[in-house]
Amino acid sequence: MSILPFRQVHLDFHTSPLIPDVGADFDPEEFARTLKAAAVNSVTIFARCHHGMCYYPTRVGAPHPSLKRDLLGEMIEACHRHGIQAPIYMTVVWDEHAGTEHPEWRQVSRDGRLVGRPPLSGEWGWQWLCMNTPYADYVAALTEEVCRAYPVDGMFFDIVMTTYPGCV
Repeated sequence: MSILPFRQVHLDFHTSPLIPDVGADFDPEEFARTLKAAAVNSVTIFARCHHGMCYYPTRVGAPHPSLKRDLLGEMIEACHRHGIQAPIYMTVVWDEHAGTEHPEWRQVSRDGRLVGRPPLSGEWGWQWLCMNTPYADYVAALTEEVCRAYPVDGMFFDIVMTTYPGCV
């Protein structure tokens, strides 16, 4: 079997706050062993998803309400024990929790319409937050919190964009 020089996995989990028992049966050692057996060198681990939920004990953001452990920290630790890098994922512009808690942080088009789906509408999509508001400070504070708490192999900031012509 040929071993790839580098194999990276983007572990994508945007988990609604309505999902119960998140991570309850997670075994970090089995997780890391499975990645190692698959010749994975790097796996992107979520600090925060599009729902705005954090997967670690945060003092800044919104912890996932059913998560009873430091899922981010346990994943990073287990991966590092097996020589696997674990860059940290953080969504930026799409954030359901912050958009609902702070509608004044939402992107607004030039014609005054909110960008993205209306809060609590049941429609598919995400609320779009504007980086020209205090939301930028919130994202910076979350980033600082994560970087101070964990060994960081890299950061993946996703959904860093505005709608044309941008939020006003």
